[in-house]
Amino acid sequence: MVLFTLACASPATAEVTPPEGEVTLQIDGFTLHATGDDGERTHRLQGTRLREFGRDGPQWVDDPELDLFADGGIEWRWTAPAALHRPADETLDLVGPTHGVQPARGERVQTVIDSRDVRIATDTMIATSDALSTLNQPGLFQRGTGLRVDSRADTIELFHDVYSLYSEASEEDPAHDPDPE
Repeated sequence: MVLFTLACASPATAEVTPPEGEVTLQIDGFTLHATGDDGERTHRLQGTRLREFGRDGPQWVDDPELDLFADGGIEWRWTAPAALHRPADETLDLVGPTHGVQPARGERVQTVIDSRDVRIATDTMIATSDALSTLNQPGLFQRGTGLRVDSRADTIELFHDVYSLYSEASEEDPAHDPDPE
């Protein structure tokens, strides 16, 4: 069961760019597998190129695909054009248009989120963004500014100016859009 909460949060967006300085490591076509203290997979990060800035420093990733695992399967898959990975801080900042998919599992339906500039805490599996975000599930479309996805608690929150549409189409209906462009 996914819980949707409408709340208030203060937007504070900072632009994420590649680190400055010398590239000390570059890997083309890589896959990083991470495990928790129990030896179970926690996440997998893949990309077309990883550049590390300083020994054990921040890493810039081209075409990242981040899989977060729970109960032996993929809980969420997040993609974007680029990412800043800070392994020591256990964060991954997905840069630009970001796409997240939570696969259907058991009675849970597939959820698709489109946003931008999403920060993922790889230790807690919490994803956040201050940007305009959309959520699609069978029978539900939501749009709002500000996003928090807690994979472990199975909750998704949209914070400001939330618009919801319940329909069989599960997509935005321009006739019902309160903000026509």
